Amino acid sequence: MHGTIVRTAGEHVHVRIPTSATFPATLRGKFRLEEHNFTTPLAVGDEVKLRIEEDIAVIEEILPRRNWLVRVDPNHAYRRQILAANLDQALLLVTVEAPFTPLRYIDGFLVLCEAYDVPAALAFTKADLHLKPRDQKKRIDFMQLYKQIGYPVFSTSTHTGVGTEELRNYLKNKRTFITGLSGVGKSSLINLLIPGLNLATQPLVRLTQRGRHTTTYTALYELPEGGEVIDSPGFGEFKVGDIQPTELSHYFREMRERLPFCRFNNCLHVDEPACAVIESVQKGEIAASRYHTYLALLNELKTVA
Repeated sequence: MHGTIVRTAGEHVHVRIPTSATFPATLRGKFRLEEHNFTTPLAVGDEVKLRIEEDIAVIEEILPRRNWLVRVDPNHAYRRQILAANLDQALLLVTVEAPFTPLRYIDGFLVLCEAYDVPAALAFTKADLHLKPRDQKKRIDFMQLYKQIGYPVFSTSTHTGVGTEELRNYLKNKRTFITGLSGVGKSSLINLLIPGLNLATQPLVRLTQRGRHTTTYTALYELPEGGEVIDSPGFGEFKVGDIQPTELSHYFREMRERLPFCRFNNCLHVDEPACAVIESVQKGEIAASRYHTYLALLNELKTVA
């Protein structure tokens, strides 16, 4: 029998079978983690072979994945964490106030998606907030920046419903990994998309204006109009492992299209002569914020290497 992993919380796993019934699951035998560098061999979205024994799904085989998203485990630098598997797309929720989503966080997410060939989009939530003029300009500038690069960008509000119909159409009949910093409104958005789900939500911490962790596990939910969303905890960072410094620029779209015009094939775009990327930054054709993220990530890769 085949099934789909629909929830993971540490060693606690649930699987859904074709009848839509869900069972707690366990892995057959010993998947010895010391023999590979993943924190856990299973991820939400995995397709598996299983058998049912006394209302427990015994997983006998993890079927080949068509894709996945993997980041460096922040607690174990040499291990990898599989965020989700078999995805059609990924969506990052962004806010410029209460809480603030740094551009480096956004860029880290986009690099991760580019590296694993998962189409990415951004949703700027809380469109109903009355922002200070400076923050409102920041929101508009951020949205325009990523639209120009070529990413789908949405502006939404769960309170007024602004932009939610457009987002529904984007999610329809697709499996979408949804993430963002704690407090950006992820649970509120998913509750709006799936009436009756009633995921827990909490207000921001007043002192820090940061979100509380209301999602402590990763779970897959079916959308009423077709498709699925994978709800994940708010990750603090997205760090891609297992890539070489010379590969990093390939995962910045606006840099990738300029690489053939660099003088050197192995150009790192730091201080090399006749570098098309540096020239584009100087001309304002590549955003300084994106280039600064590139340099920071490049430095991290060099340090690891």
